[in-house]
Amino acid sequence: MKTNLVFSFILSLYFSTSFAQISAHYGAAKFAPNNGDKLLIMGQDLGAVGGLSSHQNGYVDAFLKIPAGITTYTDLVELKGLKILSNWGAGDVHAEAYFNDTTFNNSFLVIGLYLVDVLPYINDGYLDSKITELAQWIKSKNRPIYLRIGYEFDGSWNNYNPDEFKTAWKHIVHIFDELEVKNVAYVWQSSGGNHPNIDLWYPGDDYVNWLGYSHFNGSNMGQSIRDFAEAHSKPIMIAEATPKLDLKQGDSGSHWNSWYAPLFASIYGNDNIKALAYINTDWDSQSMWVGEGWGDSRLQEVASIKQNWETEIAKSPWIVASENLFEDLKYSYWINQNGTLSVKKKDENLIVLSHNNDLPIKGMVVYNILGQTLYKTTKTSINYYIPLKMLDQGIIILKMKYDNRIETYKIMI
Repeated sequence: MKTNLVFSFILSLYFSTSFAQISAHYGAAKFAPNNGDKLLIMGQDLGAVGGLSSHQNGYVDAFLKIPAGITTYTDLVELKGLKILSNWGAGDVHAEAYFNDTTFNNSFLVIGLYLVDVLPYINDGYLDSKITELAQWIKSKNRPIYLRIGYEFDGSWNNYNPDEFKTAWKHIVHIFDELEVKNVAYVWQSSGGNHPNIDLWYPGDDYVNWLGYSHFNGSNMGQSIRDFAEAHSKPIMIAEATPKLDLKQGDSGSHWNSWYAPLFASIYGNDNIKALAYINTDWDSQSMWVGEGWGDSRLQEVASIKQNWETEIAKSPWIVASENLFEDLKYSYWINQNGTLSVKKKDENLIVLSHNNDLPIKGMVVYNILGQTLYKTTKTSINYYIPLKMLDQGIIILKMKYDNRIETYKIMI
């Protein structure tokens, strides 16, 4: 009896305080739609999105369906664009505006968190108050928020040192954990350029809920992320997508066939791709981008492209804003969970693994910290009884399939 109590106490203490349990939920596919469904997200500034009394010539004003998500940006030094309107020369940005307008009551937010030149300050604790302020702001919003920490981490223009980046990522997540922020999902977003050593920047499965990449005009953009997602059982968000051309110039049919049609084909052909964030803006009108050749990507400016887009988004996989959106993303489930795994010692020889809400698990693999498989089953069950002799002493890693997603846990034996 004493052995069982000691085991249970050590396990519960370790399980409840380590490995980004509260906010990242052990890197589960948080707020990911089921099966082959895809979330439609629009951005990336107030004018591009529209639908507000102050900004009325954007996507929402031209199309009947309000997107499921909206992209916006902030930084960690001043949190510009979060609570007050800001403009870096790339359009007005103001995250709070979407919570002050009923048009977006049924849409979530995707926030790009700019970290250029501040990684050492994060790791030394100098920006803890700003991280705390951001975490508290997110926690106060009763809807899913996807946080793209240090987006385009592998882009040479950002110059993120991989070790500093990973440490900063974990530091941010740990502060969110301390504040019990549960309505956040962490997105690890590549530039899409297929860096050969992309894993150098990866903070680990426990700290990442989604993988993401930018899709512009490069060759086979995002392939490394698609491969990485397959290997790590993560959903994918195409977090920034726009053709580098002026839709109003040249042949609109050629524009659609050369950029949009292949993009949609690649999305439909990969069940791991569960979200698309399109940048619907007149780049040439923004001082940051003048002369860079980005053109005008506003879908509503060319009738044939607008019609093609409407036809595409009307297809069954696409999810837009609705009264049921948040529950379709299992919002209540995630904010009410502190971890879904129950671990008990049945006797001296067996441990019992189950969901703490008695829902069936549809297969499980147990690894040691070296990645060696200790136990594997594809059987669907409420409880799994595993002989202790099959498990290594110390930390073990469990991956279990549950309700069309993979959840990962670390426990101490």
